Amino acid sequence: MFHAGDGNLHPLILFDANKPEELAAAEAFGADILRLCVEVGGVLTGEHGVGIEKRDLMGTMFSEDDLKQQQRLKCAFDPDGLMNPGKVFPILHRCAELGRMHVHRGQVPFPNLPRF
Repeated sequence: MFHAGDGNLHPLILFDANKPEELAAAEAFGADILRLCVEVGGVLTGEHGVGIEKRDLMGTMFSEDDLKQQQRLKCAFDPDGLMNPGKVFPILHRCAELGRMHVHRGQVPFPNLPRF
């Protein structure tokens, strides 16, 4: 079931949350829909941002260089990493790795987030 408006597709995939295998299948189906959208010339997202569900699909639409440049831009406007930590970028980098984040006494913001 879905609705489409203003060029955006909003699928609603129903599943039984009491069955973990159905959640995994629903998430995989949603990823398949997004991959197809990009394949036929669409984008991952319209008016909504890229959160956790779409984050790992950014590589289907953007090259590694594109993602690095986007990360640099985020670091320029969010040097403290306060805006949506853990979202948008499939591989999280510290802004310090891109030369933009101040690391004070070896402490980085949100140390619990996985970084590479």
